[in-house]
Amino acid sequence: PQPPAPRRGPRRSLIALVAALLLLGVGTGVWYINSGQFTKVPPVLKMTQARAEKELRAQDLESDAKQAFSTTVERGRVISTDPGVGDRIRQGNTVTLTVSKGPENVTVPDLEGKTLKEARRLLLEQGLKPGSITREFHDQYPEDVVISTGVAAGETRRSGTTVPLIVSKGQAVEVPDVVGDDEGDAREELEEEGFKVVIKPGRIFSDEDEGTVAKQTPTGETAEGETITLTISKGQDMVEVPDVEGLDESEAKSQLEDAGFKVNVNGVFFGDTVWRVDPDDEAPRGSEITIWTR
Repeated sequence: PQPPAPRRGPRRSLIALVAALLLLGVGTGVWYINSGQFTKVPPVLKMTQARAEKELRAQDLESDAKQAFSTTVERGRVISTDPGVGDRIRQGNTVTLTVSKGPENVTVPDLEGKTLKEARRLLLEQGLKPGSITREFHDQYPEDVVISTGVAAGETRRSGTTVPLIVSKGQAVEVPDVVGDDEGDAREELEEEGFKVVIKPGRIFSDEDEGTVAKQTPTGETAEGETITLTISKGQDMVEVPDVEGLDESEAKSQLEDAGFKVNVNGVFFGDTVWRVDPDDEAPRGSEITIWTR
């Protein structure tokens, strides 16, 4: 018979246990040493350079600095860091601070005669912002061409400054006065002059005859090819004149004014009773009614 296998003695088990503990201890030590050598970049954005450097020193970090223009961060304050805020970094390493030197000064370009689209592009390329647009008639420049700028060309401004633009809306042309003309005749005359014509929905009361033009917009001068809006009259707003004959003057005036009329009084000094009204049937709203008293 074969002899029994030798039994693992307690000595060998003890050696294995000690080896395992040593490995665990070494790993823990390495982790502890390494973790103790790292930190994170502190939040120093928009701090002054001096304060940011102090914060970095408190984390056992070195620092150097470079400058850059900024329209959003005040001069002397931190724009960014490398590595970034919150990034893990070994203690003793260097963090580069980018510090603002304020907005860059730029020259306003000469935009006269440029198209509006081109002018906007040139301003943006120069670090300026296109501002409000004012449109004016101009004999020389066609529509959408820059006449001038709110800030003179060649002047120096901070980057990000807004530059207003004065832009041509073309040469001014006289709009024919078609108020009182028949709708068809008015349209024909305006279209012959190169205008577009729109008839406004709904007619209005006016002193012009029914079916003629009561109102046009615009009048005077406008751009060539502009749209002219016409409002058509439905005639005068005729209102029935109240019967005030036989009433005293004050009551007659009150009734006529309530109906929308102006009142003119003729009569003898001591007379107070209305004996005549003109007109006495219908009249345009807002017109004058004359009464006679005696």
